[in-house]
Amino acid sequence: MIRSQPVSVFDRIVAWSLGLQLSRTTQYLLATLVILAVGGGRVLFVPDTLPWLLFIPATIAIALITGKGPGLFAAGLSTATGIASLGTFAHPTWVPRQQWIAAGLFLLVMIGLVILTAELRGSLRRARRLNAELVESERRAVERQAFLSGVLASSTDCITVLDLDGRLTFMSDGGQRVMEVGDFNAVAGCPWPDFWQGDGRAEAEAAIEAARRGAARSFVGKANTYRGTPRWWHVAVSPIAGPDGRPDRILAVSRDITNLRASEEDRDRFVRLAENSTDFIGMARTDGSVFYLNDAARRLVGLDGADLAPLTIADFFPPDQVGTVTRTVLPAVARDGHWAGALDFRHFGTGELIPVLYSVFPITDASGALIGYATVTRDFRDRRRAEDDMRLMNDELAHRLKNVLAVVQSVAAQTLRGIPEAEAASRSLSARLVALGAATDVLTGRSWRSADLCELATRALSPHGRIGERIRLSGPAVTLKPELTVAFALALHELATNAAKYGALSNDTGHVALTWSIDGEGDDATLSVCWREAGGPPVTPPLRKGFGSVLIERSLRSYFSGKAATDYRPDGLVFELAARLGDAAIVTGN
Repeated sequence: MIRSQPVSVFDRIVAWSLGLQLSRTTQYLLATLVILAVGGGRVLFVPDTLPWLLFIPATIAIALITGKGPGLFAAGLSTATGIASLGTFAHPTWVPRQQWIAAGLFLLVMIGLVILTAELRGSLRRARRLNAELVESERRAVERQAFLSGVLASSTDCITVLDLDGRLTFMSDGGQRVMEVGDFNAVAGCPWPDFWQGDGRAEAEAAIEAARRGAARSFVGKANTYRGTPRWWHVAVSPIAGPDGRPDRILAVSRDITNLRASEEDRDRFVRLAENSTDFIGMARTDGSVFYLNDAARRLVGLDGADLAPLTIADFFPPDQVGTVTRTVLPAVARDGHWAGALDFRHFGTGELIPVLYSVFPITDASGALIGYATVTRDFRDRRRAEDDMRLMNDELAHRLKNVLAVVQSVAAQTLRGIPEAEAASRSLSARLVALGAATDVLTGRSWRSADLCELATRALSPHGRIGERIRLSGPAVTLKPELTVAFALALHELATNAAKYGALSNDTGHVALTWSIDGEGDDATLSVCWREAGGPPVTPPLRKGFGSVLIERSLRSYFSGKAATDYRPDGLVFELAARLGDAAIVTGN
């Protein structure tokens, strides 16, 4: 930095004069007034022996303040004024001859002094301009240095300078942060290639060698930070030229690309998974044009080696499903972020309809805007065939089971025929076999997997009264486990039979309400079932419980792992069942 020097009076006068903005007329007028005033002072105070003494500093001052032109004018005017102040009209030549010689010498000397002073003034002007430029240049250099220091400090890149042997001589503040270096002195002078691992070390050594020859080079490598954190870096290495133009040092700029590398690896992993997947994977733009299908997708619909450019999403579906896809599926994806359901693909070669589970999700850009659709679709042909085979076998099983029950019913009727006291038992057994058949109908209709409580109750109770009138059902959707369905159907049959014989269904005014509810959340909730009769004959507790009552209470208590109890109230029988939801049901809903 330039230090300020003491300012002399002379410098201040020059600085003041250089700052004056006088017109040419004003400058000459000023020179005239000064010289005339000096001439008057000479006549009053200076003897004739020294007529030029006062004009010398006055002329030099004028030249120094106003410049060469007014200075020369002042020199000539000083000479004329001096001669005028010395001579008289009585003298033949106004002044003596020696005074004319002295005046000529004075004029020549003053011209030289004025020119010298003007040049000195110009030099001072140039010096001041150069000094101002130097100060401005230094100010800009300081600002540039501060800016570069700020850039180096705030940059997330690791900026390092190496000597020609590849040893660290400088590391930016931002580089020290990203490299987790607390004190640069701890790594100063270390060989830069030693930081790199595997192929990165060989790349670093090759980059240094290239920089020695004056060439730039870049590479991607793996290196740990000073604290041992693994990182991936993109590195640019270039030579720094010295005064002679040859490489003097080496610049290395390393950018942390660990996250980018991870995303690239994830993308590569996804591409490999998509290519190797046996599911149909495809991508399309928002206008429906298809731009990607994996090999499994091409094989599924017969597009091996085909050009995808002319294809749209609608081309993959039969005509009757295109509207579903364009008006329902794609809007749902844009609105909800996903859609899945059973549809059919069309084979491009044979026209065969291929049942699939079609799952679609959106493709978005970095801002989250929808730019396309992607699908992972599963071929359901094998599953559809298996379901058809299972349905056929289930129908056959139901048919054979009904035949077996019919045979059992016939054998029981023939065995008990002619025995008066066994007629009631025969009718009861037949009814129970019918109820068992109804329960198995519900199970076989669901491939022996589960049974809806409401559907089961409807089938078991509809022979005993009109559902919704004399028999009323109410409760949420509950799907019973298959092992409980037959026991529950037989219990409902017994309750309905007793109601028809002795209870609310034995007259024309009574009715039965079967209700069920769920209290609580999850598997530990309680499933409560209530059979309530009303409007029938007065009820009295039996002296002993028959087989039917025992069947109802004991079997349900055992199968449901809960509580089952019958209350013989005078206004109507009430049967209540309570069980843990997780023990009784697999699906619940509203």
